[in-house]
Amino acid sequence: MVKPVHRDRAIYVVAGEVEIIGRSGSFGEAELILLESGVEVVLQAPAFHATRLMLMDGEPFSEPSHIYWNFVSSSAERIEQAKADWA
Repeated sequence: MVKPVHRDRAIYVVAGEVEIIGRSGSFGEAELILLESGVEVVLQAPAFHATRLMLMDGEPFSEPSHIYWNFVSSSAERIEQAKADWA
Protein backbone atom coordinates (compact mmCIF):
# COMPACT_ATOMS: atom_id res chain seq x y z
CA MET A 1 0.00 0.00 0.00
CA VAL A 2 1.31 3.44 -0.91
CA LYS A 3 -0.31 6.08 1.29
CA PRO A 4 -0.84 9.63 -0.02
CA VAL A 5 1.56 11.30 2.42
CA HIS A 6 3.00 13.73 -0.17
CA ARG A 7 1.47 15.36 -3.22
CA ASP A 8 4.07 14.10 -5.71
CA ARG A 9 4.54 10.32 -5.75
CA ALA A 10 5.89 7.79 -8.24
CA ILE A 11 6.91 4.15 -8.45
CA TYR A 12 9.81 2.91 -10.56
CA VAL A 13 9.80 -0.80 -11.44
CA VAL A 14 13.41 -1.93 -11.04
CA ALA A 15 12.72 -5.60 -11.84
CA GLY A 16 9.68 -7.77 -12.35
CA GLU A 17 6.12 -6.64 -12.77
CA VAL A 18 3.50 -4.89 -10.65
CA GLU A 19 -0.21 -4.21 -10.90
CA ILE A 20 -2.15 -1.39 -9.28
CA ILE A 21 -5.44 -2.63 -7.87
CA GLY A 22 -8.27 -0.82 -9.64
CA ARG A 23 -6.26 -0.12 -12.81
CA SER A 24 -6.17 -2.39 -15.83
CA GLY A 25 -2.90 -3.84 -17.05
CA SER A 26 0.46 -4.14 -15.39
CA PHE A 27 3.75 -2.25 -15.35
CA GLY A 28 7.09 -3.88 -16.13
CA GLU A 29 10.79 -3.35 -15.69
CA ALA A 30 12.11 0.20 -16.23
CA GLU A 31 8.63 1.78 -16.18
CA LEU A 32 7.88 4.89 -14.11
CA ILE A 33 4.36 5.14 -12.71
CA LEU A 34 3.15 8.60 -11.67
CA LEU A 35 0.52 8.33 -8.95
CA GLU A 36 -2.56 10.47 -8.61
CA SER A 37 -2.27 13.04 -5.84
CA GLY A 38 -4.15 12.27 -2.62
CA VAL A 39 -5.16 8.72 -3.59
CA GLU A 40 -4.04 5.63 -1.67
CA VAL A 41 -2.67 2.93 -3.99
CA VAL A 42 -2.55 -0.83 -3.45
CA LEU A 43 0.12 -2.76 -5.37
CA GLN A 44 0.10 -6.42 -6.34
CA ALA A 45 2.91 -8.48 -7.86
CA PRO A 46 2.12 -11.65 -9.83
CA ALA A 47 2.46 -14.82 -7.76
CA PHE A 48 5.89 -16.48 -7.74
CA HIS A 49 7.56 -13.48 -9.41
CA ALA A 50 10.27 -11.43 -7.75
CA THR A 51 9.52 -7.73 -8.04
CA ARG A 52 11.73 -4.83 -6.96
CA LEU A 53 10.33 -1.30 -6.78
CA MET A 54 11.62 2.13 -5.90
CA LEU A 55 9.01 4.34 -4.25
CA MET A 56 9.51 8.10 -4.49
CA ASP A 57 7.56 10.91 -2.89
CA GLY A 58 8.07 14.43 -1.71
CA GLU A 59 6.81 17.95 -1.59
CA PRO A 60 7.23 20.14 -4.67
CA PHE A 61 10.06 22.68 -4.69
CA SER A 62 9.03 26.11 -3.46
CA GLU A 63 10.67 27.92 -6.41
CA PRO A 64 10.63 27.12 -10.13
CA SER A 65 13.36 24.88 -11.55
CA HIS A 66 15.56 25.68 -14.53
CA ILE A 67 16.58 22.73 -16.70
CA TYR A 68 19.19 22.47 -19.41
CA TRP A 69 20.30 19.02 -20.61
CA ASN A 70 21.24 17.18 -17.38
CA PHE A 71 21.61 20.35 -15.28
CA VAL A 72 18.77 21.30 -12.91
CA SER A 73 18.82 24.25 -10.52
CA SER A 74 16.62 26.85 -8.88
CA SER A 75 19.02 29.47 -10.28
CA ALA A 76 19.36 30.30 -13.98
CA GLU A 77 22.82 31.71 -13.25
CA ARG A 78 23.99 28.37 -11.82
CA ILE A 79 22.78 26.63 -14.98
CA GLU A 80 24.83 29.04 -17.10
CA GLN A 81 27.88 28.43 -14.90
CA ALA A 82 27.44 24.65 -15.18
CA LYS A 83 27.21 24.94 -18.97
CA ALA A 84 30.43 27.00 -19.05
CA ASP A 85 32.22 24.56 -16.71
CA TRP A 86 31.19 21.62 -18.88
CA ALA A 87 32.54 23.17 -22.10
